[in-house]
Amino acid sequence: MSTIPQVLSNDIRKPTALVHFERSLSLVEQKVMTLIIFHCQVSERDDRGFYYIKKNFIREFLGWDDSNNYPRIYEAFLGIYNNSVHWNLLGVDRTFKRVICRLIVSLLEPSETGQFIGFKLHPDLEPVIKDPKVFAKLKLVMLVLLAKPKYAYPLYELFADSYSRGQLSFRISLPMLKDYLGIAGESYRIFKDFKTWILKPSLDSINGVSDFLVNYQTYRIGRTIGGLVFSLQKQSWQSPQLAGPLRELQKYYDQLPLIEVIENQALASGEEQEFTQDLQRYGLTEADALAILEQHGLEGGIEIRDYVLSEIERRRGTPDEIRHIGAYLARCFREGFGKRTFEERERERRRKSTEAIVSAQRLAREKRQAEINDLAHAFWIQQVALAEEALAQMTATERERFDQRFVQANPIWARKYQEAGLNAPLLRTAFYKFAVERLLDAGQKDIVAFARARGVSLETINLLQTMTHSG
Repeated sequence: MSTIPQVLSNDIRKPTALVHFERSLSLVEQKVMTLIIFHCQVSERDDRGFYYIKKNFIREFLGWDDSNNYPRIYEAFLGIYNNSVHWNLLGVDRTFKRVICRLIVSLLEPSETGQFIGFKLHPDLEPVIKDPKVFAKLKLVMLVLLAKPKYAYPLYELFADSYSRGQLSFRISLPMLKDYLGIAGESYRIFKDFKTWILKPSLDSINGVSDFLVNYQTYRIGRTIGGLVFSLQKQSWQSPQLAGPLRELQKYYDQLPLIEVIENQALASGEEQEFTQDLQRYGLTEADALAILEQHGLEGGIEIRDYVLSEIERRRGTPDEIRHIGAYLARCFREGFGKRTFEERERERRRKSTEAIVSAQRLAREKRQAEINDLAHAFWIQQVALAEEALAQMTATERERFDQRFVQANPIWARKYQEAGLNAPLLRTAFYKFAVERLLDAGQKDIVAFARARGVSLETINLLQTMTHSG
């Protein structure tokens, strides 16, 4: 769990086509869309095709630290479900056609999902979300840090996308920028107003709390401001300690078989570096590796590399032996040989997810059984102590009669009891079971009450009750 805090400050991959859209939806709905994309990249759908995202998770990352306004969260999902969106608005992602469709095509009623919201992705968008070819690297924590002003976060996504694609400077017309921000054409017709109320406060916020430092210049078309040229650079930045979002993120993914995926994602930049160094051993350059990562992503690059290495081993010593590894590796990266399809990855993810769930369930059962065993041992020790107290309060005559009753009830132990007393372990256990049953009252023999007094989990208590009733 030590890497969970890194998820807050590490990069998530949001497809460029899903960054560049006409943002007519509310800012809350836009942020929820980003959370949906993040969730679907690290989660799996069920057999019916539904994903389930926790309401608390959304609440914390909207910056609603003290709010339980869950109906408003569901309203945001309804807003996303009820509105078609023009994706790839700027036409930058040439691997994705400019389409108009909804992000969510099905939405479960709140009563069906409790603390979760269930939804289905549009089939045209799901593959690009799961395996983006062109994407922006966004920091999840910015959803919280750039809660205000209204347009700071949409601009942050625009800047992060440009920087992720290697564009440290980009030019955009004023009408296109307003379309992207969802600002009606007649609003802020005077650039000074746009600068005062939209641009300056948003850039001040981004430069103040994010990992980007952004400057801009205007350009003219005739006598009017035609657009802006933004200059981007990274600045020294450290993620703040956000207890609420961090707690919710950790609690949320503790409940799912996804922790390994999350931790691997937190280490993505390190893995990319390791991947690059590995390719250099075969004669490929760092520039080659960056181009491969841009084209195939880290997952696809690793799949192709592993395919090549397996082919090398398979053909070793045969007439088809691969002698020029670097050249063959470069060709496979160029042609995409060995890269899995979306469906193949889905099957592999489902397989791993099933294995993780089975393993998690087995570990949970083992942990629960160990807890019950420890509880039963402690309960037995307490019962023996109470029985010994009751025996100590007996007179000699009463104790003699009690011992006779034990011998009569357990004739198999009669001779050994007369010879050695309670020194034999099995005899001692039998005697105290007899004593507990006859000397303790119902409350002292109630293991469920004992468990509650020790603060045992409700799940374990319920299991104890089931075992008690079935026994």
